Amino acid sequence: MNALTQAASRIARVLALLGAIAVVVMMLHICLDVVLRNLFRYSFSSTNAMVARYYMVPLAFLPLAYIELRDEMVSVELIDSFLPPWLRQLSDALVAAIACGIYGTLAWATWGSMVSNWKRGTMIELGDVEFLTYPSYIFPTLGFALATGACLVKAADRARQIGRSA
Repeated sequence: MNALTQAASRIARVLALLGAIAVVVMMLHICLDVVLRNLFRYSFSSTNAMVARYYMVPLAFLPLAYIELRDEMVSVELIDSFLPPWLRQLSDALVAAIACGIYGTLAWATWGSMVSNWKRGTMIELGDVEFLTYPSYIFPTLGFALATGACLVKAADRARQIGRSA
């Protein structure tokens, strides 16, 4: 189980790194566009579409598994401090299992949209340029699927810990 947890953690770190790279590349792209527009009166017509489709989407969805594995997702713990350790671990395992179901449902729901847009070759027109948008539909599905796996690993790990502390 430790090897599975470590492998999931490594994958999640790589995805978080990809999200961080998206932030840096987005910043450079926007800065270049601003400099070119102000100095040479030239602007990329696709900057807004690139930011909305190819930088912000992976930034929002790829780090989900990393956040889940590090227990940094938003949580409300009203009574956890009053619970014995084994009951707190049971609560954590149940929350992770519920989150796994929710992420799995979201992955399944976004899968259909991803496949549909991919088959149609979805794009938007920016003046006289066709800007392909269908590849950006991969990121939500991938992010939700990986978060599902992360929560599954987390739930199994917490359930294993219950047996040790009881």
